[in-house]
Amino acid sequence: MIKVIAADLDGTLLGTNHVLNQETYEAILRAQAAGIRFVVATGRDYLGAVRTFDGYELDCDWIVASGAELRNQKGEILQSIPMRQEDFPMILERLKGLNVHTRFCVTGSDYVIGNEEEVYQNMKEEAKLWLNIKEGEKVEEHKEFKVAMKRVHCVKSLDELFQKNLSVYKVFISSADTSQIAAANERLEGISGIASASSFVTNIELTDEKAQKGPIIKQYIEERGYQMEEVMVLGDSLNDYSMISMDFGATIAMENAMEKIKNTAKYVTKSNADNGVAFAIDRLLSQREMSCR
Repeated sequence: MIKVIAADLDGTLLGTNHVLNQETYEAILRAQAAGIRFVVATGRDYLGAVRTFDGYELDCDWIVASGAELRNQKGEILQSIPMRQEDFPMILERLKGLNVHTRFCVTGSDYVIGNEEEVYQNMKEEAKLWLNIKEGEKVEEHKEFKVAMKRVHCVKSLDELFQKNLSVYKVFISSADTSQIAAANERLEGISGIASASSFVTNIELTDEKAQKGPIIKQYIEERGYQMEEVMVLGDSLNDYSMISMDFGATIAMENAMEKIKNTAKYVTKSNADNGVAFAIDRLLSQREMSCR
């Protein structure tokens, strides 16, 4: 019997507008009322994840930054797995000559090496991709772009970044040119102690190899006395592969998921545009009711 649900945010729990809708919210509440523990498992940092629940009251634990942080319902950090600073020069060296945009992510902020104008233009191009900006729309007027720009800080060099003594949990690499992403993936392959995943075909997300959703969810449930077969996980992209590929009781891909995720998952639900998480939760609850009769 499923006792824990862990769900990704973008492309999964959230709609195509990157906002939680009422139907999905109410389905989560029904699951919690039935005694099921709900956990968010996202590549976003804690502040970015919590913001998607504005207007809703929801008590849940948080696996954020792709597993680099575990937080409780109050937002208190239970575990943190930052990246090793000594790996950053090697990462940048391997990316040299490629047309990619690289951000060093900490909770609440992103740091980029470069001047403000080129960073602004790079952020605009990146936002066009993940916000699905249509012809004629101005990305700079989009709320999510404005929020993203408030996070970004420019530094002149890695040395300046190191002087800030920050806990970097992720290196986020993006490009509108997927051939550049493919080349970057090839160059970054095999770095000891680093995990590589992605939310979209246009990005790469590097974290410490221990900071992956699947292993962190396994650790999380075992510390709380749950079994693998008592867990349902839902996701759509390659940064969900580590949890979709594990032998949890129910591994569910969204209809809009990448093919590798759909081929790996035990089940496929409706798309995030069609409230697929709510559909999966209600199917689960109806099965639980039948088994109790």
